[in-house]
Amino acid sequence: MDIHRCRFVKYAAQSINALAFSHTSCPKEKTPTDVRLAVGRQNGDVEIWNPANGLWVQETILKGRTESTIEHLEWSRDLIVEENAGGSKISHGSQRLFSSSGSKQLLEWDICSGSAKRQVEGNSGDIWCFAAQPQLEHPRDTKDLESGTYSPLLAAGCSNGTVVLFSTEDDDLKYLRPLLAPPAKKPKVLSIAWRDRNTIIAGYEDSTIRVIEVSTRKIIRNMSLGKGADGNDPVVWAVKCLPNGTIVSGDSSGQLKIWNAKNFTLLQTLKSHSADILDLAVNANGDRIFSLGADQRTFSYHHSGSKQLGWVEEYHRRYHRHDVKCAATFESRELSVLVSGGEDCRPIVLPIRKVHSELHRNLSHLPQRSLISASPSSRLFMSWWDNGIMIYQVNKPRNPGEQNFDFDGPTPSSYETLAQLVIQGDENIQDAQMSADGQFIVAATINSVRLFQLRKTQATGRPCLRTRQVELPPAIVRSGARRTGFSPDGKWLYTIRKDNTIALNKVVLSREPKDGPTIHEKTVKLYRVSRKQPISSLGTYPQTITHVAFSSDSRVLAVGDLSGAIDTWVLEGHEDVDYVEAASDNSDNSSDSSSDDDEEEDESPVIHAQKWIRNPSGSQLPQLDSSLLALSFRPSDHPSISNPVDGNRGLHATRHTAHPVAHELPSSNIRLVAITATHQLTEFDVLASRLSDWSRRNPSEYLPHAFTRIKDRVVGCFWDCTDPETHGERLWLYGSSWLLMLDVSQDLQEQNSNPTSTDVSLTKPKVASLGGYEVLDPVESKSPAVTNSHAHKKRKRNTGAGDAIPEYHRPSGMCSTIRKFKNDRADVDMVDMDGADVAEEQDTDMFDDENGDDSLALMRREENTQMQLSTQPPDTNGDSQASKPRPTHWCTFAYRAILGVGVIGPPPTDPADLETRKRGPVEVVIVERDVYDVPKGSRFAGQEWDTHLPGKAPWETRQIPDVDT
Repeated sequence: MDIHRCRFVKYAAQSINALAFSHTSCPKEKTPTDVRLAVGRQNGDVEIWNPANGLWVQETILKGRTESTIEHLEWSRDLIVEENAGGSKISHGSQRLFSSSGSKQLLEWDICSGSAKRQVEGNSGDIWCFAAQPQLEHPRDTKDLESGTYSPLLAAGCSNGTVVLFSTEDDDLKYLRPLLAPPAKKPKVLSIAWRDRNTIIAGYEDSTIRVIEVSTRKIIRNMSLGKGADGNDPVVWAVKCLPNGTIVSGDSSGQLKIWNAKNFTLLQTLKSHSADILDLAVNANGDRIFSLGADQRTFSYHHSGSKQLGWVEEYHRRYHRHDVKCAATFESRELSVLVSGGEDCRPIVLPIRKVHSELHRNLSHLPQRSLISASPSSRLFMSWWDNGIMIYQVNKPRNPGEQNFDFDGPTPSSYETLAQLVIQGDENIQDAQMSADGQFIVAATINSVRLFQLRKTQATGRPCLRTRQVELPPAIVRSGARRTGFSPDGKWLYTIRKDNTIALNKVVLSREPKDGPTIHEKTVKLYRVSRKQPISSLGTYPQTITHVAFSSDSRVLAVGDLSGAIDTWVLEGHEDVDYVEAASDNSDNSSDSSSDDDEEEDESPVIHAQKWIRNPSGSQLPQLDSSLLALSFRPSDHPSISNPVDGNRGLHATRHTAHPVAHELPSSNIRLVAITATHQLTEFDVLASRLSDWSRRNPSEYLPHAFTRIKDRVVGCFWDCTDPETHGERLWLYGSSWLLMLDVSQDLQEQNSNPTSTDVSLTKPKVASLGGYEVLDPVESKSPAVTNSHAHKKRKRNTGAGDAIPEYHRPSGMCSTIRKFKNDRADVDMVDMDGADVAEEQDTDMFDDENGDDSLALMRREENTQMQLSTQPPDTNGDSQASKPRPTHWCTFAYRAILGVGVIGPPPTDPADLETRKRGPVEVVIVERDVYDVPKGSRFAGQEWDTHLPGKAPWETRQIPDVDT
């Protein structure tokens, strides 16, 4: 495989301005399955992360508008009280997400549709901060309340010193009233927090903290910070309240101040930061405070238990490479993390409960989904972000052995920047894709869809592109889309709308080269089968479609969502562009009217004698364990039968069928590969609606260790099936920092050459290759006798951050285990001191080291091995011809910050040449965008501790040696 490693794509990673968890901390309860983290970026995007089991999967991105930003995020949830004969029944409504952008508007997001739901102005200047009123959590709080819905208020601090209230009653967002008139000098309100449901703490620009009572709309106390060391008034950037009511503030002088909860006097001042404290965070118990600031440091303080000592500094670290602007905490029985973010664009996850025994973790600053789309036929690839699309051409590498190669001449460029497209309007691009033949580009925003045609030309001796916008039906344009793209043959344009409706439109090419393409007037709408889903506070958000895949012949369509459910449709009939449509086929299906999920498939329109129907197998594919990260069909070398030479293949009109349509379905060998957030790989036989034979023989326990235990999740995948007889069928998976090959033409784990042997000594399987060394799995290399005689102990789950720190790497005095002697003999037990109260309650998860032997899979493998041994011809030496088997997998960590991977070659094989199977190696372009290449703003003066990294070449082309050699 030839790899073009490029770093010239100038993807602009955005800084993190706001963080917010959807649920409040509950240290003694299990982690809710619907807890999410919202990450607000400088360009107005909001990322939704799922921290379940410490995997940290970026599920969706709510796209903002151009020249907008996210300055603050808050989640809220309504409380519903119902009176019945048995007493009051309390329940909670759906989660609601709000944001501010430093303007006068307060915005509510619809996470189910991915768009802005509503916005309202405060009528009091720009909103600098806001906070949600604490919820009524306990039944005793509702004893005097009547039946109804109780929604929290939103308190916002404005640039003119006014504090205003917003109402969220009746699933709405309205401006309620000003809570407090601005002071005389009208200082900005820079930070705000609710102490309880009736008290607000606000930090001002004039170095004053004001305590406001909501019911009386009066100031209870003014707390002054005094003059700073430089003689200037410090600015109160952050205020927080501990569970016992204690007030904590951080200011521009770098001082952390603790204020009394009753008389609001200053208890303690801690001077640790050398620059502004920009945000504060507290744990659930209120015995630990975190401060983060412009000096890039994160400080942790804990209460000593003594009134004289008070709060003391526990530790400080420098996790970020620039200003740290925001932080959020969440604790449960399984998770206990602090997430911070800032100008370096990377979320950092820190452990709270096991801070001295676990490492921190850096999440990727790049999106979880690839922003690269490529054309193998034309060697083009494109990248997109915000509202722009860049198109590049990769030139073929020149061979130095060529006769006319000029060694003294200038080095030719390996790539060309051909065109740049900017989508008009103020909306950012939701999705964009290039067709496989490089003729079209489709780009979708949340409220519009645009289609462009590409034509290669020459200008001043250099290649360039001419673009022409193709007119789409108004129903497609105004519906918008969250996902869009083309089928492999380029004939079908799909869009996934905000309501998760799948719309398909036929692209009709003109027979005259000068005439542009057209879009068929009919729109095919496909609706998913309703499934019984668990009740979630996120509403229909888990049913959001995130992945779309077409089979290689473009006749099978599959979609997958965040819940792990997959739906499939097939295209029946043979294409006939001269097909005369009957009057019954002309039903108008292009309107935007919604339809029930049980809509009859007969209502799907017939287009060019073809019709999309639901998978006729009569059953659904089983729902997977978690959200989908990749969905792809295994390529097929069979030529497509969608373009028959003889039209309808012998069908003739009769008196009852004036316009006959063939009902022939695709071939039965259609296999779909799905990878989930837990790195479980499953392959389905789509038309049979069951697991494929390969997937039944290779359960998830047999996947390579390097894949199942890596923390960076899958971003995408591609196939290499150019030479299946020699190299097999290779599925390449990649994440933000790794690349992995799986040969799915053979079983992943090799058994003994003699399956009937009773020898228990097995060959140790290789699970990874790093730097020329083979990494072996000590668990799976044990003999079956040992494996079956002793049950594996549960692997302790981390608290959501990094792995456990080895004992020999921990600081002195920080050992997490002690010895417990049972008697006078040498029998001892090692007692875990970190989280000993929750270790016994943790459930087994996907990381538990269990016995991975599948008796049914082993039995099938033994049968296949015996058949191969009996049918494989020996060579002249009496040995098997397969003396050196192909590796089942291969992994590398040589790449950093992969933005995406696109396949640019070889071009598709002509069906007439399928017998020769002479194709060149697969060519891919790997686009890297390291965090060190991200432009950063000005730094705090006097802090130059970062070493300068040497520059990297913006382009590198090299060839990966074949793994078989």
